[in-house]
Amino acid sequence: MSRRHRFAVILLLGAALGMIADRPAASQPDPGYWRLADIEAQFAAWETAHPDLVACSVLGASGQKRAILMLTVTNRAVPAADKPRLLFHGAQHANECLGTAAIMAQAAALLAGYGADPQVTARVDNLQLVFVPVLNPDGHAYVFGDHPSWTDWRKNLRDNNDNGEVDFPDDGVDLNRNWDWYWNDCDDSDPESQYYKGPRIFSECEVVALRDWILAQRPLLVLDYHSPATINWTNTIFYPWLSIKGGGQAPDYNVARDVAVGWGAATRTLQGSTYSSVPAYDSLPKEQCWVYGRTGILAYVMEIGAQCWYSGADVDSIAARVARGSTYVQDRVLNGPGICGSVCDAATGIPLAAEVQITQMHSNYVGPRLCDAEHGRYWRLTSSGTFTVKALHSGYETQSQTANVAADWQTVDFALQRIATGVDDDQDAGPGDGVSGNGLADAASWLCGDRRVCSGQTIHLRLPAESPVAHCELYDLRGRCLGRLGSDLAGGRDHSLRLPGRLASGNYLLRITAGGRQQVARLICVQ
Repeated sequence: MSRRHRFAVILLLGAALGMIADRPAASQPDPGYWRLADIEAQFAAWETAHPDLVACSVLGASGQKRAILMLTVTNRAVPAADKPRLLFHGAQHANECLGTAAIMAQAAALLAGYGADPQVTARVDNLQLVFVPVLNPDGHAYVFGDHPSWTDWRKNLRDNNDNGEVDFPDDGVDLNRNWDWYWNDCDDSDPESQYYKGPRIFSECEVVALRDWILAQRPLLVLDYHSPATINWTNTIFYPWLSIKGGGQAPDYNVARDVAVGWGAATRTLQGSTYSSVPAYDSLPKEQCWVYGRTGILAYVMEIGAQCWYSGADVDSIAARVARGSTYVQDRVLNGPGICGSVCDAATGIPLAAEVQITQMHSNYVGPRLCDAEHGRYWRLTSSGTFTVKALHSGYETQSQTANVAADWQTVDFALQRIATGVDDDQDAGPGDGVSGNGLADAASWLCGDRRVCSGQTIHLRLPAESPVAHCELYDLRGRCLGRLGSDLAGGRDHSLRLPGRLASGNYLLRITAGGRQQVARLICVQ
């Protein structure tokens, strides 16, 4: 039976399929689990069949240059700025593949129901549903590659001992320990450990790709599927959090808990019981801790099933049950309650990646919670009630509004007034200034790219060959110099410029001076 035909069986029969089975004694997982080639082929087939609803893309590349496949399901005729994003991803750990099956079942159900089921149609029309079925494609390929240690391989395939081979358990990094969250407090520094955190923070390109996407796209929710390989929590949803690092109870605790409780009640195990929900702790350099702690985005972890490996129809049955349960989360976002809106420059209308605070749900331990840089949009789930909403942005006057939230989404928009700055960012190099044509302007534009940066990041500048010796300085929007990034920069060469390590989120000005003339470019720090 083909994959596409079997999906029809999944959607029709769902929970009626099979009973729990023992872990298979085989050289690789049961055929019911998705292989990378099958996922890629199914994505291409969906995009061909539903070009107005499906977009295939790549989150990034793995350490061994495999594509991290991404699928977005949404009605592309409805502007993206008007819809919140939800990210579902799985197989961060190589031997935890039930989330992959659940993600594929979710996408299949959305596409099968669009136009036929009004509720499914509403989800696809009004949400951006982003799916990454395998975050760790290298480890996934190893698990499905007839290796004797396939049942226990958890990490990616970093060659820790530099011998050019994949050795168990010596090689690999646990991607869920490689995040910048109390890194030094984590003792998992032994490369042979299943929890090895890696040689340094964000050393793994899979983690960096996910981090950068989250910072750029600012999804409303991040939902991370695992299987209980190394913990005792089964059929459980973890929500943020009870802090043991001094942050206390999460400012979003009640909302985060209510979403988890509803999601768990909507999801059935193989035995027909519901999923449990418990608060997480902020104690380890995990994805969930970093996402919520650094950005304020609600991040969840679901431990699917009671073990890693199943056989036969159980794989499909679990996937179908988790997929049905996920519709609760989609509908909670679709219907609210919550507060959403946009922030722009009052004079120009240009969107701003501003910080938006809800006073009753704010803590300096979490966030800042920023609008997405492209549209200046924000989305926050809340309870019903009255809230004070503030918009803050470097170089602009802070604004505050009151929002009365009932049972749906309340829109609160801001148009911020600029504070006068001490730096003119409109001085372009021109002919006769000692630089040929717009050499400095071209260099600054090339340097900034999409202009989103992180504190501590190294950026690169190449000056035209005919440029005089240049200097580069960083300013805030009040005109205060934060430091000289480079001096005596020669023309015709590449220069690496390192940003300060503790830049707050917001806008900055990068001034390049050469031959008595200058070019100023704007940077947006999204750390």
